Amino acid sequence: MKKNKVIIFFFIGALTIFFLVGCGNTKNAEQGSGGPKGLTKISVGFTSWPTNMMIYLAQEKGIFEKNGLDVSSEEFSSTTESSNAFLAENLDMCTYPAPDIIAPISRGADFKVIMMTDKSLGSDGLVVKPAIQRIEDLKGKTIATQLYSVDHMYLLTLLDGAGMSSDDVNIVDMSMSDAGNAFLAGQVDAASIWEPYLSKAVAGGGKLLYSTKDNPDLITDCIAASHKFVTDNPEAVAAFVKSWDEAVAYWKEHPEESEALMAKKMNVSDKEFHDMMGTLYITTVQDSVKGFSKAEDASYWGYTQQKIVTFLKKLNVIEKKIDAGSIIDSTFVNEAAK
Repeated sequence: MKKNKVIIFFFIGALTIFFLVGCGNTKNAEQGSGGPKGLTKISVGFTSWPTNMMIYLAQEKGIFEKNGLDVSSEEFSSTTESSNAFLAENLDMCTYPAPDIIAPISRGADFKVIMMTDKSLGSDGLVVKPAIQRIEDLKGKTIATQLYSVDHMYLLTLLDGAGMSSDDVNIVDMSMSDAGNAFLAGQVDAASIWEPYLSKAVAGGGKLLYSTKDNPDLITDCIAASHKFVTDNPEAVAAFVKSWDEAVAYWKEHPEESEALMAKKMNVSDKEFHDMMGTLYITTVQDSVKGFSKAEDASYWGYTQQKIVTFLKKLNVIEKKIDAGSIIDSTFVNEAAK
């Protein structure tokens, strides 16, 4: 019951932030207007994640400016913080693990997913103490993760697959970095975390019990833009999508140079960054076009997310179901792919 109360209190708090802070915010009035040299301003929030470092690459290489944009980037320590800032209308765009989008949309948030950025090929996982052999062995054990994050959802999915629920374990809410450190310090029995903390936990003696390598369509990352910004600044949104894709192309053509730059921004070594990129499939606009094309299988972004909607409703994390496909605005990836 305690876990259910935590879920209720969290979403009441998030909803309060959305309405109280969002309604009174005026920062967006300054955004979307002409910036330096007539450039259009865009504010983007993101977390320290390998693919998100493409923002820095596009800035450093002048890609945004070339395409008429003045992009201000703000890095947050958790997806909860970046999402709260976005929902409070302090940002025009925000990077998201796709499953994290469902709850705010179900509660009335008004934004669109404009592109995918990657698919997890093992960049998220469950690390456990060596003695633990299977999910069932976690009964009564303590597991660290960030509540309501994509890796919390991943943990719940694994528990559900073993006929268990959150009531069978003790889930401790921590940031991803703290969860990784707690595991290394022996303070918890397991941690459901993402890179770079996952690799560090394994290198520190942990055992990788499961990872998203087995199901790459389950967790994708994407970029969301506020409906108002999309409506008022369609050319800027198109330019941003184009710029991101050009940054990905630059990385593919100049991998060592690009990864050195992005590794520095992420405060990891070049090798660590390269290895983390190896656990991801970095998507292009063509991949987003395919992913946003309706289909009755996991190739369709909306299909996978609809399963997550059903799962979250089953857990009472959300009160009502939504149409995951309605979150997509494929206009800009379709245009960029021409």
